[in-house]
Amino acid sequence: MKAANTSWRSCVAAALLTVQLVALLAPSLPRAAQAQAAPSSSQKPPVQRGQEYYDQSRFDEAIGLLRDLVDQGTLTGGDLTRAREILARSYVKKGYPAQGKEMFKAILRQDASYRPDPIKVPPDETAVFEQALTEFQSEQGQPAKRDTVKVASPPSAKHAAVAPGTEGKKSIFGQWWFWAGSAVLVGGIAAAAAGGGGSNSTQPLSPLGGPPPAP
Repeated sequence: MKAANTSWRSCVAAALLTVQLVALLAPSLPRAAQAQAAPSSSQKPPVQRGQEYYDQSRFDEAIGLLRDLVDQGTLTGGDLTRAREILARSYVKKGYPAQGKEMFKAILRQDASYRPDPIKVPPDETAVFEQALTEFQSEQGQPAKRDTVKVASPPSAKHAAVAPGTEGKKSIFGQWWFWAGSAVLVGGIAAAAAGGGGSNSTQPLSPLGGPPPAP
């Protein structure tokens, strides 16, 4: 009988101890499960972390995280657009509107239809985007290559301009009577030389007739 009572008391004590242990450990079990289910900040995608940094006004950390990823070409597609947008907005908030404008222009070069959400993006950042959009549209409107204007070469000596009032008139070397008279003169000199070889006297040459009247 004594042994049975001792065994019963031991069972009750063990049961009470188990209940106490469960009561102590019960609050920590859901927390441990939540910690295992929720990823740590280092395990989140970089763009999501950059957005969280921006939302927490940790602009330097957002820039430091995303700038290298963008420059190295690690991100593509929608992640690249979001990262550039976060960078542009962070630059504006840090007081660097020029860098923010260039980042917005990079987004437009990737997607010309991009427009920031006016509900999420505040006016100061929207103003910088409008500047970027104006410059982007101006760049797109310029011709890719300018046409080369060819300058005509100056006329040669053969095509020199004729003095006013002399059009239609030939020079003396172009007149027929000049060449005819020259032929007669040369023929007369040759004949006189051939016929007067044995005598010192020379016969006078007949004078050349004057030029015919101009037509």
